[in-house]
Amino acid sequence: MEHSEKRVSTIIELYDLKEFMEYAKEAPLFIYEPQFFSSPFNNETKMKSVTCYAIGVKFQDISIILKYQKNWEKADCLPNTERQNPKDVMDTSMQAFINQLKNQFHALRGKISGDNILPWGDYLEFK
Repeated sequence: MEHSEKRVSTIIELYDLKEFMEYAKEAPLFIYEPQFFSSPFNNETKMKSVTCYAIGVKFQDISIILKYQKNWEKADCLPNTERQNPKDVMDTSMQAFINQLKNQFHALRGKISGDNILPWGDYLEFK
């Protein structure tokens, strides 16, 4: 196989968490990126979603990047009472999700910029 054929070049977004977690087990690198509600106060940081990337997953002899985004639509969390702030409930749900990721993977907090991914496959290939 040519050197250039081993590159990670495609991001595939999965919509099913169970499926994502199953494939992500094979990834040599796992990155999560929290997104926050906008606020006029600098000290108020409530998470609204988490985007996850499993980098270097082998699929039919090529390395790919899998993406999954957990947000309010997928969080299955609603305030139990009218007194609960929906942002607090969402933040708690996202924190629990990140803790789950850290327990299952060597998860790093970071960001992948742009739609075109650098040729990391060569660096992530383990022999």
